[in-house]
Order: sequence, then structure tokens, then C-alpha cells
Amino acid sequence: MIELRGIVKKFNTGSASETIAIDHLNLTLQEGDFVTVIGGNGAGKSTLINIITGSLPADEGLILLNNNDVSGMPEYTRAQYFGHVFQDPMIGTATDMTVIENLALAFGRGKTRSLFRWSYRKSDVEFFVKQLKTLGLGLEDRLYQKVGLLSGGQRQALTLLMATIRSEPSYNKIKRDYVRFFDGDKRQAKQEIEQIFKNATENFKKQKAEVLASNLNKEEKKQKINAFKADLDKTLRQYDVTKPVLLLDEHTAALDPKTAEKVLETTDRIVKENNLTTIMITHNMKDAIKYGNRLIMMSKGKVVADIAGEEKKKLTIETLLNMFVTHSGNDMLSDSAILGN
Repeated sequence: MIELRGIVKKFNTGSASETIAIDHLNLTLQEGDFVTVIGGNGAGKSTLINIITGSLPADEGLILLNNNDVSGMPEYTRAQYFGHVFQDPMIGTATDMTVIENLALAFGRGKTRSLFRWSYRKSDVEFFVKQLKTLGLGLEDRLYQKVGLLSGGQRQALTLLMATIRSEPSYNKIKRDYVRFFDGDKRQAKQEIEQIFKNATENFKKQKAEVLASNLNKEEKKQKINAFKADLDKTLRQYDVTKPVLLLDEHTAALDPKTAEKVLETTDRIVKENNLTTIMITHNMKDAIKYGNRLIMMSKGKVVADIAGEEKKKLTIETLLNMFVTHSGNDMLSDSAILGN
């Protein structure tokens, strides 16, 4: 869950050209929310995302991730919790590094880095290939080519994958982050999570001992124990509270329509498969309606409309445009936003 409380951001403060980009904004996203964001130029959409990532400091207000205040956390530390994809396909990847080196860098987010930060193991390569195949762009066959040689669509799809890919955290990290992001007594949280892990592990040991003492043959015992081990892993990983929040800042705006559609379909699949909390800024009303379970409209740094669930499913471009005219005053929309292309 991510929550914004009373966020204010001004530019040129104290001068005649002072501008309020974000005006006491409050917004809460539950885990798995896929929110599309629309609004005219200067509505504060990109500023909002930059404040969440920490690339811009808020003048006032709090940013809470799983009820933990991350407002003072520097951008490089927040990067392990927020995946950011920009409008420009040239941003977000290292041009002079290969596809696999870029993925290795992203995969190691939040981990202690060696001197060779893009080092990877054979198992990592196999995982990268599997993930790249899901993009359907043939990037799994271009692992060792420099990213600068890719097309804009390929590069943006790679950036999207890099924003969401991560190595599974260790059990110790899961426990540490559970305590860190616990809303309440940290000491009590530590005791609780330690007890949960202890009980689950002891239960697995008991199951394993019973299997080993059974009359099953060697292969059957191995299969049973592996199944119990998988159940243990699933039980413990449900306490992982730091899946990345995906932030998409008009990430298909610079692509041709066909490529943009492919990247959006890939985005939707990745979000759903991983139950990712997502904010997607779009200039296209059609896409804002089609994707996500919730739509918010911004104007002058505020949320002026918030539509979710069945109400969102009933939206049309016409009703959304009428809503924009009603709530957004003199804000201007681009032709592509109005025409849906």
C-alpha cells in the first residue's frame, strides 16, 4: 500500500512566478491497485511521480509505503521499492551496456553490490531469457548486444521489465522489511515474525522427518519433501511487503501506435501476473479507460475525480471528456487524448 498525505510542491517559491504544482494532495493505493492518471498539461501528473520516487522533494506532506514514512528516504534507496519507466525510451537503460548487463543491474537492486555490479550467474541468465521471451520481441536472442542498438519499442519493453524484475529477497530480508514497514510496535512485530518463521520451519522439519521415516521409495520421498519445501517457501514469502510499486510516466507516448499497444499489453500482463501496485500516467483517454481498475483525474495539482470498479468499466471517452470539462476548468488536453489515438 502507498499513501500520500497532504503533499505540496511549489516551484519558484517566493517569486512572482511561483507555481503550485501539487496542492495538498491526498491519495491512497491498496496493494494491487492499477491506477491510470489523466489530466491536462501542468496538472501535476509527472511531478507527483517524481515526488514518489524521491527525484523531487515535497515541500509538505508524507509518503507512506506500507504505513512506513519514506518521505526522507533518498532516491537511490527508494529505487528498490519503486520501478520507474519514463516517456523517453532512452532513459532507464545504459546504452553502452548489453541487454543482459542492464537486466543484471536491475536484478541486483537493493542487494549489496560487488565491484562488478552487472555480474550474473548461469541461473540468472536462464531466468532473464525466460522473462525476455514473455515480451515477444526476440530480445532473448540479443542478450549480448548493446541496448543502444535496440528500437525504441524494444528498449521501452526492456525498461519495463527492468522496473519490475528482482531477485527473490532472502528470508532475513523479508523479516527485516516486515518489521521496518510495520505500523506499530517494532519490537512486537519482530517477535511475531520470528515466531511465524520458527513455527513454519519446525512444521516443515516435522513433515520431512515423517516422510523420511515412511515406507516410500527414495524418489517418492524426494518429491514429497520438495513439495513441503515449496509450501514452506510460499508461506514465508507471503510476508514480503516490498514488491516494487510500478510508476509509468506516459511510457508509450514516444512510440508508434502499434508498438505502444504491444508495450501496453505487456504492461497489463506484468501488472496482473505480479499483482503490482501501479500508477500509469497516460495522455490517451482510451488507454486510461481500458487499463487498470481505477482512474484518477488531476487538475492544478489536485485529484478532481476518482473512479473505480464497476463505475470505471462504464466510462466512455465522451463521458470522461465531459467530466474533464466539468472538473478541469481551463486545462488543455492534447488532440491524441481527445481522439484516443
